[in-house]
Amino acid sequence: MLMGLAIGVVGGPIKGAAAAPSPMISVAADGWQATYPAPPASFSPIIAPVTLAVTRAGFTTTATATSVVDQLTVMARVRQPFPAQASLTADKVALSDFIYAGDQLPAGVTNLSALSYPRPIACWLTPDLDRATGSTFTARLAVAHAYARGGKPVAAVTFIASDGTNSVQQTVSAMSSRQWGSGLHAPYFECTMPLATLNQGALCTLDAIIYPWVGAAFQISVSGAAYPTINLTVLKFLNDRTGGYGQAYGYVNATTGNNATAVVSATPATAAALPYLTVAAAAAAIRTFNNTTYTRNNASGGTIRLVAGEHVHATFQTVTTGEIPLVIEAENSTLKATTIYKDSGITAANSTPQKLKFRNLTLKKVGASVTMLDNSATLATLDRMLVLENVAIDRNGTSTYGAWLYKTGRCWMVDVSSATTLGAMLDDFAGVCKEIIAIGCSGPFASTNFFNAIACKLTGGLRRVPSGANVELGLGQLFSHCHITQTTDGNRAMTSSTGTIDARGFALVGCVLEQTAGETAPNFSFHADTDVQGVENVLCIGTTVVGSRTNWLYQDTGTVTVAKRGFVRFSVNRQRNIKTDVFGTNGNLVGNWPAAYNIGCRANATIKGSNDGNSVPGVGRWLGETAALGDVSGSLATPLAVNWSSDQSFDGGAAGNGDYTPGAGSALPLIPTGLAPYPVDMLGRAVPNNGSARIGAIMA
Repeated sequence: MLMGLAIGVVGGPIKGAAAAPSPMISVAADGWQATYPAPPASFSPIIAPVTLAVTRAGFTTTATATSVVDQLTVMARVRQPFPAQASLTADKVALSDFIYAGDQLPAGVTNLSALSYPRPIACWLTPDLDRATGSTFTARLAVAHAYARGGKPVAAVTFIASDGTNSVQQTVSAMSSRQWGSGLHAPYFECTMPLATLNQGALCTLDAIIYPWVGAAFQISVSGAAYPTINLTVLKFLNDRTGGYGQAYGYVNATTGNNATAVVSATPATAAALPYLTVAAAAAAIRTFNNTTYTRNNASGGTIRLVAGEHVHATFQTVTTGEIPLVIEAENSTLKATTIYKDSGITAANSTPQKLKFRNLTLKKVGASVTMLDNSATLATLDRMLVLENVAIDRNGTSTYGAWLYKTGRCWMVDVSSATTLGAMLDDFAGVCKEIIAIGCSGPFASTNFFNAIACKLTGGLRRVPSGANVELGLGQLFSHCHITQTTDGNRAMTSSTGTIDARGFALVGCVLEQTAGETAPNFSFHADTDVQGVENVLCIGTTVVGSRTNWLYQDTGTVTVAKRGFVRFSVNRQRNIKTDVFGTNGNLVGNWPAAYNIGCRANATIKGSNDGNSVPGVGRWLGETAALGDVSGSLATPLAVNWSSDQSFDGGAAGNGDYTPGAGSALPLIPTGLAPYPVDMLGRAVPNNGSARIGAIMA
């Protein structure tokens, strides 16, 4: 079942009696308006629907090309632009969904659409440059798509691993999920790639072809960004299936270690018996050991294990890291809280290797305005990277100085936590190269430099990342199954920034955006107030926005028509606003009419209507020109009875971290049979695909 009205048929056109000729004769280049000679004064999409059968390209779960037939519905007559907004066009009607250039229409209906099918939006959940040991390499890919259905965003993903000469591939159709360190769940496609036919010791490339239910196949190496980048690109990993690459261990004991007598060894027990006093000394010794033993004059693949205690950072950037990161980890992963790596209290600029991974320990801030982690990355050296896995960050009562975590290049934060606010510590600092993907992170922190966030439970605000002197523009950003709490009135849990969003799109899926402090500003604002940039392929699917309003795809200012279109499906908003030509008093401000007419949208809810006081759509109203199929709306006087399990937004207890599971008797609509966008929600509950799941971030 697809967005529109009826059940899409996979494998061919609908069979049966011949359909009556369509009353429409053509679809416009914009893909959402159709020419309907002598239309009735109004339409009744639910009681007496007028439909249009559309045959679309798509794929099956075996990654086989197929056809999908979808019944689109005529929703409303299209009005004239300002100042003639009280009058209707003579023969233009709005459809329930977009029609694309590749779609086939019934005989007698001409397809003039210039739209391309929307592309998948994806993010690797596996950090770049991992080391594969054993017979397989496991990698995870989170995906979003406008035409999710059947409990999955897309039909299948084919993963392809290559050493430059040999390749192996695996097609995956079922989604997996896990609970991350945040306590939240997020679904993904996972491959377990066999390595036997790939060359031992090769730095391999992992590519993926994503096959949507509707649309064209998308191959990351062809249509993604050029490697290396924090945006979607291929993944690389070291194939060390035989162990022949060679390992080097160095242990550090900050109390009893001795740099003069310590050793590096391929055997952990040998290295553990003679530990170093400092990390810098151990890193230098690993480079020497690698050069002597494995003929590589760098610390690539080395592991420094820290004995529980406090270890002070000192410069060791001169230790180059080669193909894969140097790892610094707790000797005992259960002693994460007492295995501490801290700054020295003074700035250590340019002090870390180009590729570095911290694992199973605590990073502690001691100085006030000091720099600790800095690998001198720039846009010209994005091969540099920092990975934090199962790491706690302890601000230790010091300042939230933004350069403590400084020039990192690409940065993966996986299951990272903090008990206290980190403020600007993770944000961009004076235009340096710090680009973050956050997965399973938790605590009173969020960052304007998170390019992607998956299964995170955070306090603060996220945004689309703009380009900067040393920061890439966020392209195809994905925020999936996160709970973001904003505790400052006037601030947003999610916002856009300046810049056009092209076909690579932006996706907010399965998320809760919660405002606890007030309603002065919108909690979710995306290319809204005074924005004059074009937008396409923006997804808001299965999202719950509470505590304050949503402002969505405005064209409220300027004099030029700017195209803005997106997909809002199965989402709940406290209030939802969109402003167009009537508000801006200019007849050219109609580029966001696809959003105002709710094209491509389905079964959403606004708890309190729109901020202009309306609970039903209409001409120039902020709720939109017409409702999407399945939409419901309350008003300020009579809000929808959503019956949350625990409303801790500004409208409820205001404590944050509410449980937005809809209770018995909830007025929220159901997701139509076959249209569930994911197999699980953020709480790990299975999302029924039989028409019994409620809309919102928590669908079970």
